[in-house]
Amino acid sequence: MRAPYMTRLGLAAVLLAAAVAACSGGDDPPGADGTPDSGNPTPVDSGTPDAGDSGTPSTPDAGPDAGEPDAGVDAGTDAGTPDAGQPEGTVTIPNKLSELGLFTGTPATGDFQPVAGNVPYELTTPLFSDYSLKSRTLYVPAGKTAAYSASDVLDLPVGTIITKTFAFPADFREPDKNVRPLETRILVRQPGGWEAYPYVWNDALTEADKAVGGKVFKNFEFIDAEGVAKKFDYLVPQRNQCQKCHHVVDEQDNQQLLPIGVKARYLNRDHVYGGQTLNQLQHLADLGKLTGLPPAIQVPRAPDAFNVDEASLEIRARTYLDINCAHCHNPKAQPGITSRLFLDIKTTDEFSLGHCKRPGSAGSGVGGEFDIVPGDHSTSILWYRMDTEESGKMMPEIGRALRHDAGSQLIADWIDAMPPRTCK
Repeated sequence: MRAPYMTRLGLAAVLLAAAVAACSGGDDPPGADGTPDSGNPTPVDSGTPDAGDSGTPSTPDAGPDAGEPDAGVDAGTDAGTPDAGQPEGTVTIPNKLSELGLFTGTPATGDFQPVAGNVPYELTTPLFSDYSLKSRTLYVPAGKTAAYSASDVLDLPVGTIITKTFAFPADFREPDKNVRPLETRILVRQPGGWEAYPYVWNDALTEADKAVGGKVFKNFEFIDAEGVAKKFDYLVPQRNQCQKCHHVVDEQDNQQLLPIGVKARYLNRDHVYGGQTLNQLQHLADLGKLTGLPPAIQVPRAPDAFNVDEASLEIRARTYLDINCAHCHNPKAQPGITSRLFLDIKTTDEFSLGHCKRPGSAGSGVGGEFDIVPGDHSTSILWYRMDTEESGKMMPEIGRALRHDAGSQLIADWIDAMPPRTCK
């Protein structure tokens, strides 16, 4: 599996993925002193801004891994001080990413890295976003803690900020050279719930500006790991599009924004902090930022979906669907409620997983009649919609423009390995 963006951003340097509060600075609020978080800083090789960036904002209908905005902390010097009349704990959202106080340096100067207390992390299997390299950080305010959950998103306190930066090297055969970040998304836990904001990096890579209306990088180009040139429109989601993927439906039938990846099973892996390889969940607990963590043997772990040595084909395929599809296709999200197709890891009923199930509203020309035809991926709608790049037919509806070749093949292999059935 590809290394995270932070560890590959520069030939001579390391971006934010490296270090974080392995030191005592973990409780310092971002913006307090600008001290970089200790560890292995990952400065960015700024390279040259991608020629495909038109620089013209437009109204996108999706962005890679759309809306999984993750991170940022209250800006500037007030670090979360609410404005007059706002509820206690309200985080003020600035127009400039730098004003959040979560990072020091810039990609342009090769020293962009998280401050102490803004903790880098990785997922065992990340969500696919048009092959972008991603770096993630988690900031939990001083004096507050997250609560462990064995299956759901960690219970993160008000003031928490999750960040995710999306970047591309010019050539994936040399993934450490000419790495160009396009956007940083943040999720902020406000007193009234989660809020999402995208920030777009300028051409000089000196600042990322809040882009509530999103942006499209027209005709964005890179060379993939096989040496094939790719050109597509990279879409930064509008703020209001984030909820399309990041939501659950509450008891009153209202959609509530929610993070996706910060679950114990995806966080249960090692990361390098301050030169030491540590389990990410244990590191958070040691920093005093996570309570209720059970002994390591009791913590679930999702495998790397593309490592055949970590799990069976079925478990790896189900893991891929869980992280890429189940935030919508589960019993508590609107698409799952409507389609009755549940792809979360907890679902065991074959019909709910799509076996010989006719879709609720897939329309025509989507590869077949049934979500999954056991033993035949080529007539299974689930595989077809993952494999196609045709707008209006591909899944997810937002979040990608390109086919994930490895993901498509994994699901094809899984379906073909099922005992054949005739669906009626």
